[in-house]
Parts: sequence; structure tokens; C-alpha cells
Amino acid sequence: MMKILVACLLCAAPAAGEEGFKPESLAPAYLPVDRPAQPELTAALRGRLTTLGLNGKNKTSRALLLLPRDRSGAGALSFEIEKGARAGIYQCEALGRGETAREPREQWESGLIGGATIYYVPMRLPGGATVPGVYDIRNISPEIYDVHFLNQADEALLARTARPKKTPKKVKRRFSAVWSHWYPKNSLAVPVDMLWAADAQTGSQGQGVPVFERPPQGLTPEQGSLRARQLSADPGYYRGPYGRHGFAVHTDRWEDPERLGDPAYEGRPEKHDFRWRDTSGCVKLRPACLELFNEFIAEQEGKRRRVQLEVYETPLLDGLPAEPPSAQRDEAAGGEPKN
Repeated sequence: MMKILVACLLCAAPAAGEEGFKPESLAPAYLPVDRPAQPELTAALRGRLTTLGLNGKNKTSRALLLLPRDRSGAGALSFEIEKGARAGIYQCEALGRGETAREPREQWESGLIGGATIYYVPMRLPGGATVPGVYDIRNISPEIYDVHFLNQADEALLARTARPKKTPKKVKRRFSAVWSHWYPKNSLAVPVDMLWAADAQTGSQGQGVPVFERPPQGLTPEQGSLRARQLSADPGYYRGPYGRHGFAVHTDRWEDPERLGDPAYEGRPEKHDFRWRDTSGCVKLRPACLELFNEFIAEQEGKRRRVQLEVYETPLLDGLPAEPPSAQRDEAAGGEPKN
């Protein structure tokens, strides 16, 4: 049986880069994958802490994403909303695995999900596992972003993401090409842009990671136009760790009721196990957590703080059990596991 990973903390944790604070101190003792875990992970975290201590340090606020070294497993995202009806610290499950396949491919790494072997792209390659380090993050909202959909979007989503008729002159317009399934139905959640923070890697796992520019080649005229728009909004967009770029925190449509009930998706493991959902090099959350994460970012930006996400890789999350220790003991004794 896996040991409890985290000792009870009696005081607030300081910022991740400060002496004495270990990111692993926020690691959960278990991580459900068959149901939304944010409520119970948050309750467990609040049982140990009243604040993360990551907001407002040197005018910078951070969320912390813990990921396993074995990317076939899920990780945990922690952040803090300071004011309002939903004030408090939060933790939810997150994926940062990258593109996956069922068959072995050259240079790809292997892992197990529920006893089944999968293969995923290492972080040094495009579409690979999320690279540890520090990223500046922004909500991809129409107030500041010109949004282009890479696939078909319905009229309701196009209207929701349309550029406002009036934009404050002080706001710098940005650009992002996104997928329509990153916007959950019946929710105001939006995907989150992640830009490698070149000046903020000292003391993080991103320190020393090779960073270089690798712009896409062999583009069609339409793709070339998108690249020009991206460079106009962010000249350093194609410069990143291992030459990778285009990172985002987003969600998917696997929890839409119509998809869950669609016979075409019967038997798909993504419906019952969060770990099977592909991330293609980005970070994936469940829709409810993404909405809370948007609120955290908007609040901290409103306080004129630089908002960042620190990604931290730890072996403590490798093989993390999916049920709390009490349920594991009940199951070992011959009883039914508790949810």
C-alpha cells in the first residue's frame, strides 16, 4: 500500500521559489480518475492549509501544477482565489502527457493506464509531455484575444468569442488559433495561453532547459497567414523549450451529456478514466476546474499582478492510488471500495 505522501502542514506555504517550501508538499495522497476530483482534492488540501502563499509575491501570482514523471498518470493543479463567493484554495486533477498511441513508436516512452500499455511523446519533441518550468498565463478571452478556430465552430461559440465592438486603447490585442472543443458547452470557461517565461526560470525545473526557435515549415498559404498573425501579436511565439511552442491549458468535450450517451463512443476509455484523454502537448483540466482557473487568472490580473503557472515534475505522483487510504483498506479487507 502506498504511504501517505504529505505531512499535515500547520502554517501557510510560501511561494514555490522560496527557501523551505517544497512543491511536493501539495501532492495529494490519492487521485481519482473515474469522477471529477476537484471537490474532494480541494477539501483534503483545505484540511491542511488555509492559503498556498503563492499569490502576490513580488507582484507575481502563481498556480502550481504537479505532474508525475510517468506521464501515463494524472497530476494535480493548485491555485488560490482571494475574494468573492468562491474565495479559497483549490486543487484538481490535470494531465500533461502529450500525444499518445497504443502501439510503440520510435523515441516514445511507455506507461500503464489500468494495466494497459500506452506510449507517449517525450517532452523534448513537438506534441510531447508538458515541459517543467514557469509559464506566463492568460485567459484566451475575446476582450484581449483575436480567436481563430482550427476546426468548425457552431454559431453560438463564434458569437461568444467574437471581438468586442469596443476595446480599451491600453489593451494589447493578442492572437490565438484554438480548437472549438476547448470551450465546454454550458460553461463560460475559456482555454488559457501558456508562454514560456524566459526571465523566471531561476530556481525552477525549467532552469537550464534548452530554449530555441523552431518556426513551422512547409506551410500552406492559409497556414502562413495564421503564422504571420501570430508573430504580429507575439514576436517570440515560436521560441520555447526544445523549440516547442503553442502551449495551452484547456478542456475537452468528453463530459458533454450528448457524447456520453452517443453509441458511437460506447466503450471508449476516455469516458470512464480521465488518464486516457489526449493532451497533444498541452495541459488538460475538467471543465469545472478550468472555469475556476479562469477566475483565478482574471482576479490576479485585476490586481495588476503577473500571473504564472509553475510546472513541477515529481516521482511522488507515479502510481498514485485512485482511492483514499480508507477505501484501499476496505477493499483489501474484502469490502467494496468507497467513492
